[in-house]
Amino acid sequence: MRILSVNSLPLRLPALSRDLVLVLSLRLWQAAAGLLTTVLAVHFLSPETQGWYYSFMSVAALYTLFDLGLSVTLVQVAAHGSSGLKWKEDGRVEGETAPWFRALVRSAARWYAGIALLFAVVIVPGGMFFFEQKATPAENWFAPWLTLCGFTAAGLLVTPFLSILEGGGQIAHVYGLRLTLAMCGSISCWVMLASGAGLWATAMVPAMTLLIPLFWLLRYRPGLLATASASLPATQTFDWRREVWPLQWRLGVSLLCGYLLTQINIPILFQTRGAVVAGQLGLSLTIANTLGLVAQSWVMRRVPLMARAVAERNWVLLDTLFMRDFAASSGIFVLMALCVLGGALLLSHTHFVQRVLPFWQLAGLLLFVFSNQLIGGLAAHLRSHRREPFAAPLTLSAFITVPLLFWAAAHYSSAGLVTVLVLTNVLVNLPIAVFIWRRCNLVWRQES
Repeated sequence: MRILSVNSLPLRLPALSRDLVLVLSLRLWQAAAGLLTTVLAVHFLSPETQGWYYSFMSVAALYTLFDLGLSVTLVQVAAHGSSGLKWKEDGRVEGETAPWFRALVRSAARWYAGIALLFAVVIVPGGMFFFEQKATPAENWFAPWLTLCGFTAAGLLVTPFLSILEGGGQIAHVYGLRLTLAMCGSISCWVMLASGAGLWATAMVPAMTLLIPLFWLLRYRPGLLATASASLPATQTFDWRREVWPLQWRLGVSLLCGYLLTQINIPILFQTRGAVVAGQLGLSLTIANTLGLVAQSWVMRRVPLMARAVAERNWVLLDTLFMRDFAASSGIFVLMALCVLGGALLLSHTHFVQRVLPFWQLAGLLLFVFSNQLIGGLAAHLRSHRREPFAAPLTLSAFITVPLLFWAAAHYSSAGLVTVLVLTNVLVNLPIAVFIWRRCNLVWRQES
C-alpha cells in the first residue's frame, strides 16, 4: 500500500502552491457565491423574509460557541504532533507518535459528539422562543428552523476529522473537499430560493457540510473513522487537559467575543428595529465577511506550516511565512472593499443597493471587518505557539461593547450600532492587539 508522508509539504515559500490554489479557489467561490446568493435573496425574498433569513443564519452560527475553538485548536495540535507520522491511503497513521495521534482522534470525536447533542438541546428550543415573539401567521419558519438546527448539529460530527487531516498536512484534500461542499451547498441554496422555498434555503449549506464530508470519509478515509470508534489499548491515552484544553478554552472565549461583536448584531436589530433593518445589516455583513474570507486565504493556508516552524524554533521561517501573506491579505481586502463601495455609489438608485445599509454605514462596516481581519491575522500568527493571548482583552471589550450595541440599536438603529463597532475596534481592540502581538513575540521566543 502506498504511504503518504505527513511532511511531504516542504517548509519553503512557493509562489503559487497547490494548497494556495485550492484555498483561494474556495474563498473565491464563497465570494462569488455569496454575491449571487445576496442577489437571489433580494430578488426572491421580501424585505421581511430577508430579515428572517439572515437572523436564522446568525442564531444558527452559535454552533461556533459550542465548538469552543476546538476546530482551530485541533489543527494546531495535530500539526505539532504529526512530525514523523505517515498516512496510509485509508486514513490510518504509522510512526513513533501514532498511538498518541490515534488517541487524539478518538478523544476529539467523542468531544464533538457531546457538542452536537448539547447544541441541539439548547439551540432548538432557544431559537423557537426567540423567533416566536416576532412570528406572524404568514411566515412559515418552524419546520425550516428545525431542519437547519438538525443539519448544523449533525455536521459537527465530521468537523474533527477535517481539522485533524488539515493539521496533519493534508491541506489539499481538505480544502478540495470544502470547495466541493461549498459549491454543492450554494447551488442547492440557489435552487431553493429560485423555487420559492424561502427559509428552507438556509438549511442547504449545513446539509452539504454534513453529507459530502461524511461520504468522502466513508469512501476514502474509512481508517480514520475506524480509529475514532475503535477500542484503544490502555496505554494509548490522551491528556486532553494538557494538550488541548489550555488553548481551546481561550479560543472559545475569543470566538464568543467575536460572535458578540459581529453576528449578534443582526438579532439585536431584529428585536429592536424589525426584520427589514436586520436584513439590511445581514446582507451588508455577508458582503463584508465574504471579502474577509477571500483575503484571509493567504494567511490561513500557512497555519499548519507556521505551527511546524514554531515546533522547530525556526523564527525566521515563521516570520517570513506570516509577514508576506499578511501584507498581501490586507492589501487585497482594501482593494475589494473599495470596489464594493464604488459599486454601491454607481448602483445607488437600484433596488439591490436599497436592501443593504446606506453608503456610509456600509463603509463603516467594511472598516470594522477590516480591523477584525488584522486582529485575526495577528492572532493566527501567535496561535502557532499553541497559545491564545487575546482572550482576556476581547472579553473585557465585549463586556463593555455589547451593552453599548443594545443601547445604540434601540436609539439610533443601524447607524448607531455600526458607529459603536467601528470606534471600539479601531480605537481600542486593534491597538491592544498590536501591542500584545509585539510583546508575545519577544517574550515567547526568549522563553523558548
